[in-house]
Amino acid sequence: MADPSVFDALRIPSETLIALDHRGYHFALQPWHHIVRMVHVVSSAAFFGGVIVLDLRLIGIRRAAILGPFSADILPWLYGMFAISIITGCLLFLYDPVHVGSHAYFMPKLLLIFLGIANAGFYNYFAYESALNSNNSLPRSAKLAGSISLAVWLSVMACASLNAEPAPKVLLR
Repeated sequence: MADPSVFDALRIPSETLIALDHRGYHFALQPWHHIVRMVHVVSSAAFFGGVIVLDLRLIGIRRAAILGPFSADILPWLYGMFAISIITGCLLFLYDPVHVGSHAYFMPKLLLIFLGIANAGFYNYFAYESALNSNNSLPRSAKLAGSISLAVWLSVMACASLNAEPAPKVLLR
């Protein structure tokens, strides 16, 4: 079904993907598929852009952004864009679960998304207040959380890109 990969152990079993395949849903979404895909790409890009700005501030590279009011402005948008991205991603997966689920980087992408959520939740629960209250330099926990977040979300985007197109079979000159 799929090309061999080091991530074969992480793949969703074919029987499960086949069981999730519902042709009625596929045909119902088909006229709207391009719109759902566009909304997914735009919401993912908006989320990723907001995360980069926030993470660069946490790391200390973008010091001009004040974390308190800035995060109050951007966090609701990040949550909204993330929710839209997850919903449209689920719609796209269920559109053709056999094809999408058989991509080599699909499960690593999902695992990285859960890791990104866990990192954000852990940081918000334990260290976000100290970062908000810091006037001069951010605590080490903020820099660590921002660095982990940036690495994880860059990896999510890399996995998504690697899933989008297979490697070329022929070198064109």
